[in-house]
Amino acid sequence: MRIDTRIHHDVVIIQPKERITVETDAQFTQMVRTLLEAGSRRLVLNLVDVPYIDSDGLAAIVQAYTATRRRGGDLKLLHLRERTRQLLAVTKLLTVFEAYDTEDEVARSFNANSEASFSTPAASS
Repeated sequence: MRIDTRIHHDVVIIQPKERITVETDAQFTQMVRTLLEAGSRRLVLNLVDVPYIDSDGLAAIVQAYTATRRRGGDLKLLHLRERTRQLLAVTKLLTVFEAYDTEDEVARSFNANSEASFSTPAASS
């Protein structure tokens, strides 16, 4: 499986170039593990070039999300195809994952989340 990775602002974009299925999920999982071990914590899975995800592929994406969260990071989705969006809706995973349409939107979402988590409440007088 070919998987491209690149940095957009301080976010790692993971872009698989084919289906995520029982035949390819191990390579996807290894790529995410490698990124996490290297210290990456802001991950985006760009699904624009993924025409199909089977149950093993879906499990691999959930596992990647869980592993990233356990390490204090986040994994968000980008460019969902309609079929993938329906799959995530039916499985209720669309309520778990944040999904975006552009790289700028997803990059801003990480910055908004950091600012919210680091803000301190105003002192009351």
